[in-house]
Amino acid sequence: MSTRVLTVYYKHKPGGFCKRLEMKIHAYLEQGWEVHYIAVKPFPYKHENLTPHILAAPFKNHDTLFFWVYFFTVAPWFTAWIACKEKIQLISIFSLTYACLCAPAKWLSGAPLLTFIRTLREKKEFTFGRSQIIFTVERLLEKAGISLSDSLVANSESIKTELAKLGNTKRNIQILYNNIAELNIDKAERRNRLLKEFGLQEDSFLMVTTGLLIPRKNLQCLLKAFAKVETNKVVLLIIGEGPLLHSLQTLAEQLELKGKVIFTGWREDVLDILPGCDLFVFPSHLEGLSNSILEAMACGLPCLVSDISENREIVSRQEQRFPVDQPETLTAMISELLHSSEKLEICRNATLADRKRFVFDWEKKMVEKAEELIKTH
Repeated sequence: MSTRVLTVYYKHKPGGFCKRLEMKIHAYLEQGWEVHYIAVKPFPYKHENLTPHILAAPFKNHDTLFFWVYFFTVAPWFTAWIACKEKIQLISIFSLTYACLCAPAKWLSGAPLLTFIRTLREKKEFTFGRSQIIFTVERLLEKAGISLSDSLVANSESIKTELAKLGNTKRNIQILYNNIAELNIDKAERRNRLLKEFGLQEDSFLMVTTGLLIPRKNLQCLLKAFAKVETNKVVLLIIGEGPLLHSLQTLAEQLELKGKVIFTGWREDVLDILPGCDLFVFPSHLEGLSNSILEAMACGLPCLVSDISENREIVSRQEQRFPVDQPETLTAMISELLHSSEKLEICRNATLADRKRFVFDWEKKMVEKAEELIKTH
């Protein structure tokens, strides 16, 4: 009989979190395992061994306080029922708050709880009107998730450090970095396609950033820095969607960047766009281990990133990191690379060297950690 795994996440949405969740699910399915998931709507992928269990929700908007109160009240018992009914052997979760939600399922089914943590550090933004009460509740749930988990896997040393502080635990916390794949790319062909799609000049210098348009991504800093770059040849592509789209477009207009900034919306073909660009910039305040940076590295792009602990684990060269609150410093760094092909090449080669550390079989290691816990539980 194949191994039966249960995971929980309320719905699929754009972003690195759900991309990794899908990779995890597919890694289990490739082993011939049965994967069951609980959500309020089906995920946009199917497999003969993938079974959705849809929790009915009386709310169309899944981002309100009323929805979350309902979800975290009902979902634990629905999850427990599914875990017992399907004779689940492993509960595999991607979040400490969801790990807490799985407490009844763990206790009633006896299945071990494997929790992967992608972000943890104190948030720069609060949900539901920046409510301190909600934030406090989230932290309590995270602490409970640590206690409930039979195995904890962080995706960076920074998260591991914060995790140990939050849980005050001496338990072994494993590390599994995000990975990237080796890509065989015709950069010239990708660039020509990109120039044609957006109607750009051949001598354009294409800067790019990717991700959700939310406060912690700090895109206002990038726009302010970009506005001070003194050349008309530079174009900035912002690939992503999110609640800050309108305000970022308004800021771009105020900074007189019309025609120089292109908001592409969410793109499923990011790995086709990135190779045609010249420079990747990532100004985020807070990350886990950024898929956006790793994708840019996979495509051979030189990278400039914010100088936060998570990004320092990816981009080792200090000259490629900038303070999150100093757009003028970022302007100077961009300008330096624009006017020196030699320094741009040094930046590119340093990024390629960093890339080597993240080329490995992530799915295989994911399965190994699951098998280890099942075997020892």
